[in-house]
Amino acid sequence: MARTNDRYEYLHCLPASGSGGSALVVPMNRAASPSRSLGRVAAALVPALVIAALLYAGLFIKPSPTGQAVPTPPIERRDAFFGLDLPAPGVIWAAGSRGKIVRSDDGGKTWTVQPTPTVEHLQDLAAWNGRQAVVVGNQGVVLRTDDGGLHWSVVPAPRSEIANKLLRVVALQRGRALAVGEMGALLESEDFGRSWRRLVAERDVGFNAVALAGDTLWVAGEAGTLMRSNDGGKVWHTANVPVSASLTGVAFRDALHGAVVGLEGTVLITDDGGMSWIDHSVKAAGHLYDIAVDGDGWRAVGMRDVLLRGVPDGSKWAIERATGRSLAWHSKLVEGGGRWLYAGPGLSLVAQTAHAMAPRSGGGS
Repeated sequence: MARTNDRYEYLHCLPASGSGGSALVVPMNRAASPSRSLGRVAAALVPALVIAALLYAGLFIKPSPTGQAVPTPPIERRDAFFGLDLPAPGVIWAAGSRGKIVRSDDGGKTWTVQPTPTVEHLQDLAAWNGRQAVVVGNQGVVLRTDDGGLHWSVVPAPRSEIANKLLRVVALQRGRALAVGEMGALLESEDFGRSWRRLVAERDVGFNAVALAGDTLWVAGEAGTLMRSNDGGKVWHTANVPVSASLTGVAFRDALHGAVVGLEGTVLITDDGGMSWIDHSVKAAGHLYDIAVDGDGWRAVGMRDVLLRGVPDGSKWAIERATGRSLAWHSKLVEGGGRWLYAGPGLSLVAQTAHAMAPRSGGGS
C-alpha cells in the first residue's frame, strides 16, 4: 500500500521469504512524476501571470469613450438669478450666482451664457436698451457692456475698506445709473456705467433699493432707513416711517404715490410724495424683497414664491403665488410685453419663460 504526504511517499514492502515485514521510507523522486511536477509549477505561475496581465491593462490599455457627452444646459439647477431686465421685445437678461449672466433674444425659448470676467455673485442687472447694460454684485464688482453682452468689462467704482456688496442698480434716462449697497454705498454714473462717484459719504448702514420719482431720489435700507433727495443727490432728508424692519424695495407710480416693502411683510404707502407713510404691512406674507407698479395698483414678491397684489391706495392686499411652480424665493420682478418675470432660482426662471411663451386663451399673469 502506498500513501503520500507533502514531501514523502510511504511504501509498504511485503516481507521477503524468510524475513520479517518492514516499512521502508523512501524520499520522493520528483523527476519520476512529470505530470504532477508540471501541475505544481503551473499553479505557482498562474497568480503571477494574472497580476502581470492586470498591470499591463492598467498601464497600457485605455478605455475608448463611447457615445457623446451630455451638453451642459445654459441654465442649471444650481443657478440662482438675483437680477433681471427686459430692455427690448423678446430680450431677457439675467445675472446671478458665480458671475453668471444669461440672455435670451426670443422671449425665453433659448438661452445663451455670456462670458464674464468675474466669479463673484452678481446681485442685479439693469439695461438701457438691448446693447447697453450694467451689472453689480459682491465685492463691489461692476460690469458693463456696449455690445449686447458679447463682451463684459470690469469698471472701477468707489470702494469701502469694510464691505462692498452692491445689491441694486437702476438704469435711468440719458445713460444715468444709480447703484446701492453695503456701508452706505450710493453710487451714480452718467455715462452708461463707464465711471462712478459717491452721492453720500460712507456710513454703517446698508442700502437695499433705489428709485426715482419725478425729480426725487429715494433710497431704502436697513433698520427702517428711508431717505429722499430733491436736488439730484446733493442734500438728503430722512423720512419718518412707522417701522424698524429693514426696507428692501421702493417704487413710485408718480411723484405723489409710492410704496415701500421690507422684511416681516412690511408694506408702507404714501400719497403725499413721502411726507407721510401709512403702515399697511401684511405679516402673513413673510419677507418681501421687491415691489413694482402694476397698472393703478402694486405688485410685490418675496420668500416662498409669495406674490402680493395691492389696490391703488395700498389698503388691501391679496396673497397669491408668483409662479405656482415651487416655493422658491424671488428677489426682483419686472414686466415686459404684458408678462411678469421674477428673479430667483434658475429652474424657476426657465419655467416662467416657458409658461409665458405658451399659448394662452385668457388674461392673467
